[in-house]
Amino acid sequence: MIFEWKVAVRFLKEGKGQTLFILLGITVGVGVMVFLNTLITGLQANMIHTAVGDSPHVWISGDDDFYQLKTTEESSHSIRGNFTEKDTSLGNWESIEEILMGREDISAVSPVAEGNGFVNKSGQTSPVLVRGVDLERANKIYRISDRLIDGMGILDGNYVMIGKELAAEYEIAVHDAMTIQLANGTTHSFTVSGIFDLENKALNSSWIFMDLERAQKLLGLRNDISSIEMQIHDVFDAELVMASIANRLDGIHTDNWMESNASLLTGLQSQQQSSLMIQGFVLLAVTLGIASVLAVSVVQKSKQLGILKAMGTKSRSASRIFLFQGGLLGIIGSTLGAGVGIALVKAFLWGTSLKTGVPLFPLQLEAGSIVPICMIAIVACTIAAFLPARKSSKLNPVEVIRHG
Repeated sequence: MIFEWKVAVRFLKEGKGQTLFILLGITVGVGVMVFLNTLITGLQANMIHTAVGDSPHVWISGDDDFYQLKTTEESSHSIRGNFTEKDTSLGNWESIEEILMGREDISAVSPVAEGNGFVNKSGQTSPVLVRGVDLERANKIYRISDRLIDGMGILDGNYVMIGKELAAEYEIAVHDAMTIQLANGTTHSFTVSGIFDLENKALNSSWIFMDLERAQKLLGLRNDISSIEMQIHDVFDAELVMASIANRLDGIHTDNWMESNASLLTGLQSQQQSSLMIQGFVLLAVTLGIASVLAVSVVQKSKQLGILKAMGTKSRSASRIFLFQGGLLGIIGSTLGAGVGIALVKAFLWGTSLKTGVPLFPLQLEAGSIVPICMIAIVACTIAAFLPARKSSKLNPVEVIRHG
């Protein structure tokens, strides 16, 4: 093994031009793969965060005139609501909430009591959605308190929080009184404690947050709620989590962000497939380049190989020389390529932050994605050396020396 290794290194040193050419190809290929993988991963993460980062991933509501907890090995008791047929509210929801909060795959649980209404001011009316929440739990999903642009995050008593578009349209300021008219015609007056910006114009112009218990009384839900919203640790497990919850509870309607954002998922999958295709073609180009250059090297070194085989070197040892060359070139080229890829990512972040001071979108360099690319490249380089290695093993030392 040591002998083959020394010969492989010597051959690489003798053909410095070819060696540098191969290393350049591997370096560029791996660098492009690292940059492209990091770019696509960062873009997808940014799109997912924008779409569902601060919104529920899974939510449930009542479906029939009752629901019950399925009997399992862990639990044999049942839970029933006390609402009428076709009512989609959830009764006895505290028991469901307790079950959901005990799941390790769920990071946030927020009960919601919501209903439609109208805002009246100076003879103008606008439809709104009244959402009663527990502010502490809702903050884990929507970060309402962190997104206040004016006022304080208070929902106790008769206080409400509204979006900046709604506040601007009706010229409502913090501490102003506002009147909400429900669908049944009743009107109620509230005091604005804060104005938020959820970075969504539709939500900012229609959502009104108030205390959960106050909303339950206002909407006539008694102790029921409209739905339970959840966030999970891995957003792409939404369908699995939803199916698990639906299997545990009867008479509920479940939904998740993946069903509501089918077009986004299609776009993400297309991006991922395109990225893999591009990386695959880059890897193929590098592999073919290495194979062709090493094949030429076999021809150029045929006389030396013939002499070595005439001196007793076995065909298997001659093959190993080129396999070692491919592996060594792969290791060095992948290492240099990883550095180039990291430099490209840094350059992208710097270039896109020149005007605003903030990158177009964040990119995270992770060893978990760079190392596999380097390992694949090393294996590909070794495989690329297989055909030249096989060719070298078939050289006839007598013929090579005679015609060399």
